[in-house]
Amino acid sequence: MSALSLYPADTDKAVLALIHQAASQIAPQWPLDQLIAVNPWWPKRQQPFSTVCAEQQQLAGTDCLMSASWYLSQWQQQIQPGHLQQALNEQGLIMTPDAAVAGLKQQPRLNRWQRLSELLATQQPQQSGLPWPQLIVQQLSQFLALYHQYPERFSVDADSEHHAYHSWLTVVRQDKGLQVLSSTRLTSLFAALPDAPEQLIATLSPWLRSWCPDEQGQLAYFEALLQSLSGWAGWQAWLDWQQQLQGNSSHQAVCQLLYMLLGWDWVLWQHSQQHNQQHLALLSQLQLQARQRKQQLGLLQQQLQLRQSWQRALELSVQQPLLAQIQQQQQMLASTGNHRPRLQAAFCIDVRSELMRRALEQQNPDIQTLGFAGFFGLPLAYKTVGSKLQRPQLPGLLAPVLTVSQIKPDVAPLSRQPDLGWKQGFDLASSSLGMVEAAGPAKLVSLLKRAFFRPRPLHALNKHLDDSRWLLCKDKQPLSSAEQAELAAAILTAMGLTGQLAPVVLLFGHGSDSCNNPHAAALDCGACGGQTGEVNVKVLAQLLNDDEVRQALSRHHGISIAADTRFYAGLHHTTTDELQLYQAPAQAQWQSWLTAASTQARRQRSAQFSEAKPADSALARFFKLRSTDWAQLRPEWGLANNAAFIVAPRALTKGLDLQGRAFLHDYDASKDQDFSLLYSIMTAPMIVTNWINLQYYASVVAPEKYGSGNKLLHNVVAGHIGVFEGNGGDLRSGLAWQSVHDGKKLMHQPVRLSVIIAAPRDAIANVINRAADVAALVNNQWLFLYQLCADGSICQWQQHSWQPVIL
Repeated sequence: MSALSLYPADTDKAVLALIHQAASQIAPQWPLDQLIAVNPWWPKRQQPFSTVCAEQQQLAGTDCLMSASWYLSQWQQQIQPGHLQQALNEQGLIMTPDAAVAGLKQQPRLNRWQRLSELLATQQPQQSGLPWPQLIVQQLSQFLALYHQYPERFSVDADSEHHAYHSWLTVVRQDKGLQVLSSTRLTSLFAALPDAPEQLIATLSPWLRSWCPDEQGQLAYFEALLQSLSGWAGWQAWLDWQQQLQGNSSHQAVCQLLYMLLGWDWVLWQHSQQHNQQHLALLSQLQLQARQRKQQLGLLQQQLQLRQSWQRALELSVQQPLLAQIQQQQQMLASTGNHRPRLQAAFCIDVRSELMRRALEQQNPDIQTLGFAGFFGLPLAYKTVGSKLQRPQLPGLLAPVLTVSQIKPDVAPLSRQPDLGWKQGFDLASSSLGMVEAAGPAKLVSLLKRAFFRPRPLHALNKHLDDSRWLLCKDKQPLSSAEQAELAAAILTAMGLTGQLAPVVLLFGHGSDSCNNPHAAALDCGACGGQTGEVNVKVLAQLLNDDEVRQALSRHHGISIAADTRFYAGLHHTTTDELQLYQAPAQAQWQSWLTAASTQARRQRSAQFSEAKPADSALARFFKLRSTDWAQLRPEWGLANNAAFIVAPRALTKGLDLQGRAFLHDYDASKDQDFSLLYSIMTAPMIVTNWINLQYYASVVAPEKYGSGNKLLHNVVAGHIGVFEGNGGDLRSGLAWQSVHDGKKLMHQPVRLSVIIAAPRDAIANVINRAADVAALVNNQWLFLYQLCADGSICQWQQHSWQPVIL
């Protein structure tokens, strides 16, 4: 009896459990039409940031820090000796800054896990076909693109939970192109693969245990396989995420991809046994690698420790001036009178609103602005009239509870996918050239029109929005006035608007304008699910202006809205800095304040663009043309350079120029008696800002892995799933290089988020103790948490307790 047959059959269940665990470690990637920022390491938040950096280096060959040469370029510029010394002390490294500089110049080469396909490619460097790793990526990536674009073509086992794996088998078993690309016949080996994933695991488990008996090593092996196709793994994880929002906790979609990758490995191993005289040496390499995995991971952590210190020094160089500003402002802060403002304007906490809020406040001392999450607390999905199509208008962490649609008489039904097909084909990078060639001269007129007249692009669903009233439903039943009042009361309380309201209250969502941009939704509101906030603000304005809702608010919730107070919905166009209002009096005096604020904001933002003209009229035209130029690679900088999330009264930051780097959430701890609002802020907006911050961070430190590459080469996959860079390879995730780099320098400084909260220490600590996700983020240094006292003193949450900060 061979050694391999000694393993009991029930050990296959343990392997399947590890497969599901590996699948759970992949962060979801949202589709292009709902694109939101995602922390690519979110599933690993329970581990320290430094540990995950070493793990990613080992399993994927991905660096989660900037290069040594880049940190050296910041020395004595951004990073000063004091920053570096403090960082070294925090890391427990006993050395001087000069020694740290010298050590950075001698950084060792970092080793990584070699997958079977990579070891085979190393053994056969002269292989006439594609190297095995590239061939696997090419085959699986092309299959998945076809599978998701044309699901009707894959009818095999349509009701099976393993439909994707079965469909892949039907394709790969008859793919004659593989022989051309690999110069090898693999068809018979693919034909012999088991039809059931469980049987596949049973078949290869003895081989797996022959070189990797350790369960943690097996888990690393599975994760390394998924990391080789991390873009598509992210898409499959999004499919799983949607199921989890509905209460299904399976990771089945990612597992399907992992079964395909395991199938490839089993085929390559059998092929190696049949045709490779060095297959025993290959087995020895796998065994050695598995035995040394834990040791190598520890070595990587040691090797990365110095660069971790430099990264921390960079972050201190950003945090310390900000904390000093806020401390000084808090010490100078005097209590303000409780007079009624003439105008209040609520903006999304998006960093782009920081500049606009400051510009608007400077137009008149009686203007008050507020910062709140852009979906304005409305857990809704927008349903287009006459269609079953609907989209979420809330953060990706949440599932919609309500549906809203406009009340329109006798509307012709919309198609299931409006503006898809022939017409939209001209707008997709993947098909534009071919479609133009097919259309011939008839398309020339349209192209000339777009080139010279530059019409404003409209979202396929947003173009159907107008000023009609809204119908709010829950479980297909319209909300009563009492239910609407309950919803309004919760929102007003969270916004801190239960007291004195101005005669004019503006509710600003935000959205971006750009053409020929597959990632356009990434510039819209992440809190609104990668959409503009137009739907949310229009619905909320209707709620708060409704007489019956107001009466119920006063009668049942103790919130009185003055008869002369009017709420207006608006949209902050972040590309052009236009403040657009819906159904507002055009001749009102305060309209001139909005116009002046837009002008001032454009003037300040023009510093980001060297080609901008200084005159105000020229600036308006400059930004307008960027928004309608279908050849523009950088319509705007979005949330680039975000660095802080400040939860405090606006009075604390009103006098500060935060350079559009801070998310500002209004919060008054004295009005939050049970600190339930603080809990909501730390468990929702704080997590969303962490996702945004780390998406930008990852797209800078590892653009080849967590960025989507060069915009010029993007081809849209299956209409909305994502992009290829060129005509193949893995599905690309994250931000394009043009979104973080202007061609000469980085436009985003890769620093982890600094969260500053003006609330009692015990209240903040209580939230940390109650919320596991918050505890993971702050205890494992995925962000840095600071507490601001009324006397201006500042503490940092470190090692599970508060430590005073000396500036």
